[in-house]
Amino acid sequence: MRYVIFLLTFILINSCTSQSGKYFLSEALSVKTTDKKGVNHRICNTASNYIPDPENLYHTPERVVKINFHFMCNSEGKGNFEEKEGIEYVKTVLYAANDNMLKNKQMLLPAGNSTATMPTRYKYVLTPDPDIPDDDGIYFHQDDDFYFILNKGKNRNNYDREIFDKYGIQKGEVLNVFVQDNHLDSLKSPTYKSNMNGIAFDTWVKCSMWYSNMQEVSMKNGKPFYPKKWLAHKQMNHEIGHVFGLRHTWAGNDGCDDTPNHPNCWDRTETPPCNEFSNNVMDYNPLRNAWTPCQIGRAHFYLTQKENKRNLLVRTWCTKRAGLMKIKKDTEWNCCKDLEKDVVIESGATLTIRCRISLPKGAKIMVKPGAKLVLAGGRLHNDCGDKWQGIEIWKEGKSKGEVELFDEASIEDTVHEVKVLMSKE
Repeated sequence: MRYVIFLLTFILINSCTSQSGKYFLSEALSVKTTDKKGVNHRICNTASNYIPDPENLYHTPERVVKINFHFMCNSEGKGNFEEKEGIEYVKTVLYAANDNMLKNKQMLLPAGNSTATMPTRYKYVLTPDPDIPDDDGIYFHQDDDFYFILNKGKNRNNYDREIFDKYGIQKGEVLNVFVQDNHLDSLKSPTYKSNMNGIAFDTWVKCSMWYSNMQEVSMKNGKPFYPKKWLAHKQMNHEIGHVFGLRHTWAGNDGCDDTPNHPNCWDRTETPPCNEFSNNVMDYNPLRNAWTPCQIGRAHFYLTQKENKRNLLVRTWCTKRAGLMKIKKDTEWNCCKDLEKDVVIESGATLTIRCRISLPKGAKIMVKPGAKLVLAGGRLHNDCGDKWQGIEIWKEGKSKGEVELFDEASIEDTVHEVKVLMSKE
């Protein structure tokens, strides 16, 4: 609804007693509109506005990315994990990948930096195909043409899409990870040098060398030790980072000011230029355990604004969760959000919304006495085909909450647009 004055009268029938302490009031409410110009709508398409507020991380609900895995073997079932071993390894990879994103580390570059660290606010969940009986989201394929990956030579195939066309499952709805390895004939050559390489496409990725790395074993304290075991989840996070709009940081402008250029050293050496090296997830290094605020913001921008990325998410914003999202100080939301809880604006605080905000079925926004909600071109709606409750304005004595709309702001998909709640005087 655009430039509209909402005049709403609700007669709420309540069996209130003197013990309740509150009465509900039926009252005509005028929601203000003004001629003031709102912020340019391009603000909603600015990736930096999607960086989570470090003081209020829960204002950025955690995104849950649906994912499945494909282990590629040759026609004899060789060249990659067998099923039992592969299934167990996927569990390790998933746990470690999510743990890295949750326990984001301090950037090593530039030396002595104070770049902020925060959880990425997204994670992966293994997603079976509901149309396949007893499916677990982990697949094993035997194919002599697709079990290996090469990034050099006449048989280079790392950019080929045929593997996804043939074996992709829940395409466009689940992020498919294809795990390939060395060609078995290549390993017979004494001059062949294997290396991890992956590639990212729009909604799927290729990873490599997980199996080969697990074959490199040494002894440590009398027990087998796998020095390259923990490279798989780091490679996967790197490639999926590309899917979510992140770029290599050493090669030029990656769109982030907090990711400095560097010589892309794999590891630290005693002499320059590799006496200092990166641990950023989008670089080539053995750590890959750091995401900068800008990178996190870019990922959330893609997961919110790009429809093909958004389709990969569990729609957690369709179901209302318990608890409240409390706004305790003046706050501006200059990005789109998909909320999962009721919102309450506390007395003395103003919440300014300039972009699209989805609220789940049954949710409401409560504006307490002395609080203000400003829709400066913002759009409140439900993204799931349901209805949310609407705006509840609290009143106590002569003080009540305020709502202001301008720049074609809209309130959609509500059971009640505005409701007034009055405390007992």
